Amino acid sequence: MPASVLHTITGLNVGGAEVMLARFIGEVDRDRFPSTVLSLLPPGPLGARIERSNSKVISIGMTNRPKPLDLIRLVHSVSRATPDLLHGWMYHGNVAAMLGSVLSARFRPVIWSIHHTISRLTDENPLSRRLIHLSARLSSRTSAISYCSQVAADDHEKLGFDPGRRVVIPNGTDCSEYRPSAEAGVKLRKLLGLPSARLVVGHVGRFHPMKDQVNLVRAISRAIAKGHDIQGVFIGEGHVDGPVRAAAREFGIDARITTLGVRSDLPEILPGLDVFVLSSAWGEAFSLAVGEAMAAGVPAVVTAVGDSPWLVGSTGVVAPPNDHEALAAGLVKLAEMDADQRRALGDRARQRIIENFSLSLYVRRHLDLYERALAQLPSPLPNRMAS
Repeated sequence: MPASVLHTITGLNVGGAEVMLARFIGEVDRDRFPSTVLSLLPPGPLGARIERSNSKVISIGMTNRPKPLDLIRLVHSVSRATPDLLHGWMYHGNVAAMLGSVLSARFRPVIWSIHHTISRLTDENPLSRRLIHLSARLSSRTSAISYCSQVAADDHEKLGFDPGRRVVIPNGTDCSEYRPSAEAGVKLRKLLGLPSARLVVGHVGRFHPMKDQVNLVRAISRAIAKGHDIQGVFIGEGHVDGPVRAAAREFGIDARITTLGVRSDLPEILPGLDVFVLSSAWGEAFSLAVGEAMAAGVPAVVTAVGDSPWLVGSTGVVAPPNDHEALAAGLVKLAEMDADQRRALGDRARQRIIENFSLSLYVRRHLDLYERALAQLPSPLPNRMAS
């Protein structure tokens, strides 16, 4: 029998959890699990992508400062959707799913998804801290809590989230969309006007202090100072005229740093990189960008934040956060390999994603969770993780 699912999420702008929801809905059997997405905020650009998957998108039109009327609209929306199961995404969406289930008198199973790590609660804004405390008190009422990383689960359970609800389902990458390309390196160098022999080191992500991109610029400058011919390429919002550009001038490597805005052609760009770097200082749970680069056959240097060490395994280099010398050493290690050695490491990286962190595995693990919740199996649920 079909079971309708109502997904509740803060908004549908481009972000890790939002992208995973859009990917997930695009792969789910809509005859078995017909889906509706309730965006608390007005839907962002991913709303259209979800609707192209023949799933409905609705909104209660909430602003950044929730009001009592929003709760009434939430209850009405859940009542009209008549879901068999509610799946919350992120803190606002999780609490909305629980309140919607109870206040609409639906009392259907509720699953939460958490895509965030908390190294220090004081790093969160006041509203998020209140939501986290409320979520901890409500967590035992869920059917399960799906964490995208082991570190995220550990962090939240230290704050009072029910450990009996833990299920770790790492983010998944579409390995048919992100794949190696023999021509991509030549095309990327032509696009950026780079010499054919220059090593291209890439980073994808909006500018944010937690991603520590300025430290990555410093690390690239150190690797260049050691004699390596490197071009750093930063892709994402806030880089074109932002702190990364200023840091490149400060460290005297302005010509060696390319800053691009948001790109829609990442599956074509990523295979052209020689090395991918994640430089985050905190807040990272399970990086989509690293998984996509690895699926494209690119070895990665990552900081030991969230589940990044588990993600790369032995196919990349792990450096401590907030340490530009260690990050530079990781870059140098891969720069000193010849092209065939890096390609072989990239092939192993892709195979690791296929075997452990693919989109198909992500979907299957969640649908298994749905079946368990709908069958009302006893809690606690078993911890399901990739090996």
